[in-house]
Amino acid sequence: MSTPPLASGPEGHQALRPLLDTVLDALSDGSRARGGPLPAGGPTAVAARLTDAVGDVLPDHGDPGALRTLVHALAEGAADPADPLCAAHLHCPPLAVATAADLAVSVLNPSLDSWDQAPAASELEARVTRALARLAGLTDALVTTGGTEANQLALLLARETHGAGP
Repeated sequence: MSTPPLASGPEGHQALRPLLDTVLDALSDGSRARGGPLPAGGPTAVAARLTDAVGDVLPDHGDPGALRTLVHALAEGAADPADPLCAAHLHCPPLAVATAADLAVSVLNPSLDSWDQAPAASELEARVTRALARLAGLTDALVTTGGTEANQLALLLARETHGAGP
């Protein structure tokens, strides 16, 4: 069994191009099949369509058409916050440039846990956090992965600043 092609490296773009065409076509077809801001029929109908499309989610053998099938099924069963009839309440539609940038980051796979894993991304993170800090009248800042980590870090910094205690 051969290793599937990688997304990065000198030939990565050649491996990605046909896959991206598949994804973009499946997104378009799935959105058309949905026909509105939400999939028709509610949870039971969505579950049935997904089951029919995907079948066994952990098959013994791969299916060359699985990417197209899965993306189409997800697009058909998705909520579309960009639809004028959708009242997006938790998330907004992504900008196309943000989605393209997300692809680039996925391919480069920068791990910001150490400089040697992502030299340029580490520098960019430092520049962005300093710029955001300046907007808030501070000298520096840092980015966390979410609210829980941010709250834990805030508590740690408060304890370090004010000493141990309740």
